[in-house]
Formats: sequence, structure tokens, C-alpha cells
Amino acid sequence: MKNKTFKNFVALGVMAIGISSCTMSHTAVVTNNAVGSKTGVASGSIFSPKLDITYKKAKENGNITKVGVAEMKVTNYLIIPVFETKVSGE
Repeated sequence: MKNKTFKNFVALGVMAIGISSCTMSHTAVVTNNAVGSKTGVASGSIFSPKLDITYKKAKENGNITKVGVAEMKVTNYLIIPVFETKVSGE
């Protein structure tokens, strides 16, 4: 009985670690431009063949010419980071 309880405890611990994540984000007002109504996003993980998470790529994806606010976010799923760059503007 003790062996089964230990296995269940280990399985529960592995599941808890597997679904845990951590998110860090940073928002910056990069210009004096208005926040605007358009939003562009560039995202990907370290396994993306052509990882491009630059502000320029996010601007292109949202068809933005004047950036007002930029945000960089990194979410870790266990040990795999996923990056996201978001810009808002006109």
C-alpha cells in the first residue's frame, strides 16, 4: 500500500511540474505617438525555424506605421520559452 501511495505522489508531482508556467512581460511607451487602434504581434518559440520576434516584424504583421506602445512577453512552459512581441499604434 505504501508503494502505491508513493507512486501516486510522484505522479501528482510530475503532473504539477508539467502544467506549471511562468510569464514575464514588459510594457514600454516607446514614442510620443498615440496608442492607436491597430495591434501587431510577432511570436514564436525556440523551436521555430525562423524565429523573428522583432518590433519591426510585429509592426509589419499589424500594418502599423507609427508605434505608440510596445510589449515584450516571455512565457515558460516547464523549460520551453515562448516569446511574444506586441506593438500598438496607427
